[in-house]
Amino acid sequence: MPSHSSITAVVFLVGTMTVIAQQKPDFSGEWKLNPQASTLSPAVAAAVQSGALRIDHREPTFTAHLTIMLDGKPFDSKFELLSDGREVTATDRGRRFVSSLRWDGDALVATWRNQGPESEVTISFRYELQDGGRRLRAAEQIRGGGRDQDNLWVFERP
Repeated sequence: MPSHSSITAVVFLVGTMTVIAQQKPDFSGEWKLNPQASTLSPAVAAAVQSGALRIDHREPTFTAHLTIMLDGKPFDSKFELLSDGREVTATDRGRRFVSSLRWDGDALVATWRNQGPESEVTISFRYELQDGGRRLRAAEQIRGGGRDQDNLWVFERP
């Protein structure tokens, strides 16, 4: 009786995969604060009158200039960071400042730590586009220094 041997063939199918890099949102533009749509801490809500945010976003560079009118006085804030997540450290008048900007999905998260001899304050903003890019949501969280608060700033294209 002849012996039968069986041959097992393993076939690997190698397909071509197309990888599509998703383009990250571009936050560039002029934005106007909508105080009514924003959810602000009581102290901030009582003082906010208006605001404007100018963003120049050329990946990986993100530059922002915020002007908020608080009780009739302008509060200005400007920064420029790279969205690579690296921490940037600076020292000014004995205080150490550490900042970073990183992607979290389609949101950009900016964080600043202000470290002094007696206290540390951390401020973070999570920037997200909504309504097809017509609305910018900036979720702010402040921790430390006796001023913990959460604010949800809503900006719209004028």
